[in-house]
Amino acid sequence: MRNRLLLMIGLCFCTLFAGAQTKNTSTEVKDYREVDGKIILTLVVNGEMADFVLDLAGHMAVLPEYVEKLHIDPTVEAGLPYKNYLFRGVPVDKVVSINTIAFGNSVFGNGVSAFVLKDEPYLRELGVAGVVNGSLFKNTVVTIDSRRKKITMSSPYRPGYMKLDHRTNMELVTGYGLVCPVTIDGVEHKLLFDTWTDGMIAMTEEDFQKFSGKSGGKAMTGTGYGKANMETSTKVAGTCSFVKDNFSGVTVVEGKGLTRSMLGNDILDKGLVSLDFARQRVYFQPFDLMAVKDEVTETEVKIEPGKVNPITREYFLEHIFDYRKGGEFVSKSDKPVVIDFWATWCGPCKQLLPFMEQLAEKYKDQVIFLKVDADKEKELCSMYNVNALPTLFFIPVGGKPIVEVGGVPEKIEQAIKEHLLK
Repeated sequence: MRNRLLLMIGLCFCTLFAGAQTKNTSTEVKDYREVDGKIILTLVVNGEMADFVLDLAGHMAVLPEYVEKLHIDPTVEAGLPYKNYLFRGVPVDKVVSINTIAFGNSVFGNGVSAFVLKDEPYLRELGVAGVVNGSLFKNTVVTIDSRRKKITMSSPYRPGYMKLDHRTNMELVTGYGLVCPVTIDGVEHKLLFDTWTDGMIAMTEEDFQKFSGKSGGKAMTGTGYGKANMETSTKVAGTCSFVKDNFSGVTVVEGKGLTRSMLGNDILDKGLVSLDFARQRVYFQPFDLMAVKDEVTETEVKIEPGKVNPITREYFLEHIFDYRKGGEFVSKSDKPVVIDFWATWCGPCKQLLPFMEQLAEKYKDQVIFLKVDADKEKELCSMYNVNALPTLFFIPVGGKPIVEVGGVPEKIEQAIKEHLLK
């Protein structure tokens, strides 16, 4: 009896522990736009907001006219283990380094290597500055919800609404390509996950010739990042299985110019997809299998006079300046604002904090003192090129930031005094 009781207690602990493993420490949900079937993300690049198309079978790349617009130094060439696009024919000019790039607070990169494209008119039609691939998402789990037009970035696990048993292994190949197993008419194929190519399956010319599906009609396709303007052959598969779901009558397109067969973006219209780069797993399930409930935790910001108050990006957008709307920086606050960009690991930041607290108390009813955790608010730091810590902002009423890099609060106090004397 005693042993049975201990066994039951042990099973309870195992169940609790298994549940704890699926609890995320951070979850961020971002909207995306869809143009001509392509996923468009708004990134912050070197302090500028710009739209990029998501191509998981592509690379980080920018159009030539955006090198200057995004403050990219064309003379600094970055290193990559390859000199050209790996999976589709795309003409490139050179490889440059992007100082900072962010998509929300979950996706951030310093010194990101990017191709400069030679000329891609269709990308201009889409209204984007370039292309972003999976390399930026390597430290998070990305869930694409095409029904709601949202991308969820969670860490360290998939969102709770993605069922654990609706998964399979994927292979991460050079260039951050994701290779997934897809069974077509009883034969397993290793297909590159592709959010650019239209349709469900696109095969290389060699794979297409080997595939024994029924002859289909004609379809339009394109090469590289060109618009679909070339006629190509198709075949029809009897059955197609991905993860746990089966589809019938799937059209397989002969993808001219492809170097690898692809699982195209039509799979996103059939259900939710989660990509776990770290564990090399892909999750897929129909939209209505589970109720989708975002796990985002709202952080309440309470501003206390005489304190150095921690704030989020959302507070900055609402109360200081909404950079998403464009235009010249004009502070919304009816009082001067001091913002201390800091981090827990930054020694000078810790040394500065007591002095900032003294200033906050000294100018209690005249100036608002705030602080931003640079590790958590990555988009905000990227937007204002905060690359060194501590960085202090003094923002006059109706004005734009006066920036002081390093722990020299005396200069900020001097700016406060000058402003208050006016």
